Amino acid sequence: MQEAFWTTAETVAYDSEAQMLFLLLLRQNNNVPLLFDDVKKIEMMAWQDNPYMMYAYARLHDVLQYDNHSDSIKHDFYKLAASHGIGDAYAQLAYMHKDGDLGECDYDAYNDLMQKALDHHSEKAMQQHIRDIIYGTNGSPRDALKGYELAENHVHQQDFHDPAYYMLMGNADRELGRIGNAVTNYELATEHGGSAAFFWWAVTDCCDRDGIVVDRDGFAEIMQKGRAVDARDCYLMYTMLTDDATYEALDPDAQCELSACLSDDLQTGWCLGDSVCPYYLGFYYEKGLYGFAQDYQQAWLWYGRAARLRSPHGYAALTRMILDDSTAPAGCDESFAYEYAYKGLMLGCSNLLPVVIRGYRQGFLDHHKAKIEEIWLPQYDEWLRHVADDDDYPYDSEA
Repeated sequence: MQEAFWTTAETVAYDSEAQMLFLLLLRQNNNVPLLFDDVKKIEMMAWQDNPYMMYAYARLHDVLQYDNHSDSIKHDFYKLAASHGIGDAYAQLAYMHKDGDLGECDYDAYNDLMQKALDHHSEKAMQQHIRDIIYGTNGSPRDALKGYELAENHVHQQDFHDPAYYMLMGNADRELGRIGNAVTNYELATEHGGSAAFFWWAVTDCCDRDGIVVDRDGFAEIMQKGRAVDARDCYLMYTMLTDDATYEALDPDAQCELSACLSDDLQTGWCLGDSVCPYYLGFYYEKGLYGFAQDYQQAWLWYGRAARLRSPHGYAALTRMILDDSTAPAGCDESFAYEYAYKGLMLGCSNLLPVVIRGYRQGFLDHHKAKIEEIWLPQYDEWLRHVADDDDYPYDSEA
């Protein structure tokens, strides 16, 4: 990855082929952390008005969130890269507005910026457009077959096969129930450099519909291939292979070895920018599972690291530790909890909606009042209409 990056960087200023390859490399989140050793060099070149290095520098902050000011830094450098005509930079700015990285989610800004990205021939924006069609998101009618055909057309039209289109074809296949085809397309994605596809190849081929591993050997074989190229989500391998029965069946020495493997792997995944790995570390410490000593301070630390990498479940766990379990560190009061809940809701954890509304009605979140009343209160009213007659649905009466 590093060699390919720096080779294309030599001619990216004037060579259209190098520009396509450069952006293709950086579109894949798994590739970006592999450039971190060169971050100072990339930053220096970004400050020297190299628009492609501006984009690369923003991507490092976006994927790894390694600085307290990463959100503002990536925003500034994405804007600079976009001003030089890099379409993918507009798409990344759109995601920032959608996810609330600037404090509030702004769907109008998201749509405007994503359209600008499409106007600037952004492959990232086109991939999001196809994803929306497959899943029926962001106002698109759900049509997995149409999404598949669009992705397939892009594969055939490209000189350089972007593995993301094979991934999208695999995703559409899953939606259509074509599991064998999905496996084939995920494998094709890996053959074209898409390391994120190893995880979905393993899950699709070796797990049941609930994500439980049923072919342990096959699952481990595929995940090991991903780990060999630093595919960050493949460091969840031992986590997905471990349950209470598996752990209890081991002798004490083997249990210690498994615990060490879990810890090492999940920390490696976190270092590569994965948000699920630190969440599981927090969960293991909170519950005292699989040889991890129960430690609420460590649980808080790792949930916080997951949240920093935009894990909605990390934010939900921090909220719960304050409001429900009273296991958060001293000084973390309700105002923190409702801020965490609001951030988790913006990132997609819909279970936090009643918590946010409760906090708002109790006088918290005043600085989010306009967006809550515009977006979240109407959604909450709609949610109430759906659950009012459902006795089995968890209902937050305090909201």
